[in-house]
Amino acid sequence: MLGYIVQRVLLALVSLLVVVFITYTLGFYGPGDPLLAHYGEDERTLVNEEALARLRRAYGLDRPFLVQYTEYMGRLLKGDLGKTIATQQPINGMLAYRFPITAQLGIAAFIVLVLVGVPLGVLAAIKQNTWADYLIVSSGVFIQSIPVFVLAPLALIVLVLELHLLKSVIGWKGAFTSTAILPALLLAVGPMVIVIRQTRVGVIETLSQDYVRTARAKGLPERWVIWRHVMRNAVTPAVTSLGLLLSGLVTGSLFLEEIFGIPGFGSLVASSYRGSDYPTIVATTLVSAVLIVGANLVVDLLYGVLDPRVRY
Repeated sequence: MLGYIVQRVLLALVSLLVVVFITYTLGFYGPGDPLLAHYGEDERTLVNEEALARLRRAYGLDRPFLVQYTEYMGRLLKGDLGKTIATQQPINGMLAYRFPITAQLGIAAFIVLVLVGVPLGVLAAIKQNTWADYLIVSSGVFIQSIPVFVLAPLALIVLVLELHLLKSVIGWKGAFTSTAILPALLLAVGPMVIVIRQTRVGVIETLSQDYVRTARAKGLPERWVIWRHVMRNAVTPAVTSLGLLLSGLVTGSLFLEEIFGIPGFGSLVASSYRGSDYPTIVATTLVSAVLIVGANLVVDLLYGVLDPRVRY
């Protein structure tokens, strides 16, 4: 198993280096000028070409691509993600402030997925081909088909303006406040149908196994059969999706953070793309890649814990 972990970690490092190179290259040669985007926002900060040229020389942006990339990689290997081009703010500090906010939001949405998605998947499997099964699956598919930038305003209109169930929904005051309820629910709604389907399929397949029929033949109550004999093997497919969805929840909150005014990782990604700030784009892309690669590795290792038949 140790050899497998070392092999996966080395492969992950190579993947991350490729991600950094491609992202930095696209940001460097892509459209948009980060200095012009910042200093040319309005007439008060509007600068001419001569002033922009001086700024590029001052920030070292007039040097060749390989020179800038080599310097960036040297800093990156030391753990320094660099500075934003226009404001020269340290990206490490920005991530240290913003990422925990998005992580709290993602974990809250993950808890909603586990507490709601898995039981609904089990219920759909037990009630297979009944109205309950059809209602759960079809409702999940229908809600998933609505984009979050449409669903969020609708939720605000219904829950806040019409029903007055929530009052404080804009901004961020912590994971255990009213500002986190609606964003966490909306963030969990999209991938909910994946968890329901994976759990449903796993439970249905496990219910047809011989040891389950034997447990029922012994006269065990149905709830014991489900929770003690079915769930451990049935949740393996769901664990795969949950592990990957956790990284997606942390990195996929861009629209929600913009809509609800949450100063998290997603809003940093949005502002970096609007300003063509490619050091920040590379940093946020690298963090996202680390989360996805790490989630894949953890899920692969969990297979052996949940299913003793899996060997590395």
